[in-house]
Amino acid sequence: MNKLNTYIGRTLIPSMIIGGLLCKSNVSAQIQSLAPDTKAPSVIASTNLPPPGFASRLDYLKSFTNEDEVTRAYRSGLIGKDEAIIAHFEIGNAKSQDFYGKVIDQYGQPVVGANVTGYLRSDEGFGINDEKVEEFKTQTDAEGQFQFTGLHGARFGQKVSKDGYEMGSEGYIKQTGSKTSPNDRATFTMWKFRGAEPMVHPSIHAYIPCDGSITKFDLFTGKKNSNGEMAVSLTRNPVNIDRRRSFNWSVTLEIPNGGFQEITNLYPNEAPVEGYQSTMTLDFSTNMVGWQPDFNHAYYFKSKDGQVYGRMAINIMANFQPPPTLFAVEIYANPAGSRNLEFDPKKQIR
Repeated sequence: MNKLNTYIGRTLIPSMIIGGLLCKSNVSAQIQSLAPDTKAPSVIASTNLPPPGFASRLDYLKSFTNEDEVTRAYRSGLIGKDEAIIAHFEIGNAKSQDFYGKVIDQYGQPVVGANVTGYLRSDEGFGINDEKVEEFKTQTDAEGQFQFTGLHGARFGQKVSKDGYEMGSEGYIKQTGSKTSPNDRATFTMWKFRGAEPMVHPSIHAYIPCDGSITKFDLFTGKKNSNGEMAVSLTRNPVNIDRRRSFNWSVTLEIPNGGFQEITNLYPNEAPVEGYQSTMTLDFSTNMVGWQPDFNHAYYFKSKDGQVYGRMAINIMANFQPPPTLFAVEIYANPAGSRNLEFDPKKQIR
């Protein structure tokens, strides 16, 4: 595959640009000290003739290989300020952007025929929009590999997509060395969909006491229920707080016939078989590093002795005054005893 591969594949699944440096780098202090304004000059202002061996002043500026050479030439009066700025941009835009990558699924198997778009960016000024962007397209081969070669620019990013797969923003893993190579490729991990099953998707938006009293919730409806599967208790010391000061607080969550497990993997589309804790207590002491009056985290859960698997995102605001305080949860649950947590709104159980 080379840089002229112009295959245009269908992209029906939203995907994110996740490889490479897509944000403009900070301009060095050397360039900033030379710049008369935020826009690079479009023409060479100097009236000097090019040095021997160069057809034009621009060819001469393109001959510089590093910023120190440009600075020395400017201070020696060999080039003007506008020329120095142009030379700096030419150096940045001449960087090789050869890129070697591979795409695998959640099982480590190669993803064949994934569409890959490369975005080559060249700087034309100091502003955020002062850049030229070129697109190059290719596909992964039988081993899930792809490459873009022969490209030169300031930055290069990639986007990967394929029907039937999900590409997360954190699915990009850098190569071992400083640059990719045929033997040291950047890795893109996609989730291969198995097919969504009917699921419930309730939300909890409730207020709970701050004195350790227990509140129970139904995981299928999100409503408070004295027979609910999940019990929550929050303790705050003091119960009535001064919001300008930190305070000790803790929260305990319990699913007696099941439990919780922290979500640490990229794609929370399949609940684990084991490793659940039936009771989970989170302490937030005022002497802890990074103390906060709130908590946001995601967990897998199971309930009813494994008849239900799901995932939930918990948001607790412990600093409402006067009590009670906020407890909010977004829940996805599969009531069929399946660990498949892929969600399709069309199959939602109402």
